[in-house]
Amino acid sequence: MDTTSTGRHMIFFGWGRRGKTAELDPGRVLVRAWSYFHLFWLFRISWPKGYTLATATPDGWAQRAISDEEGRALDPNGATDVNVWWRFGLLLPVIGIVCSVVIASLFPSA
Repeated sequence: MDTTSTGRHMIFFGWGRRGKTAELDPGRVLVRAWSYFHLFWLFRISWPKGYTLATATPDGWAQRAISDEEGRALDPNGATDVNVWWRFGLLLPVIGIVCSVVIASLFPSA
């Protein structure tokens, strides 16, 4: 089953979709799709796009979309979640810029 990344990648920024999988049992896989945007491949922000349940058949993989509630019930340990850095990493430089502007406006002579 293919869960590779799709999207546009450039030197300074990029965006796309990526999937994380969790094998439920032999022949059944839970796939969670994530969309993302990144700067310099380091600062990334990701948001979930939904769950798919993939079942092995003699002709290949059969996939069907399932609700978020069903997906969370099948993945109680969060194996298909992305880590905090990939989810909110782009917010760190934004917070740094906001703090710099606030400090510069509070202490203009510094």
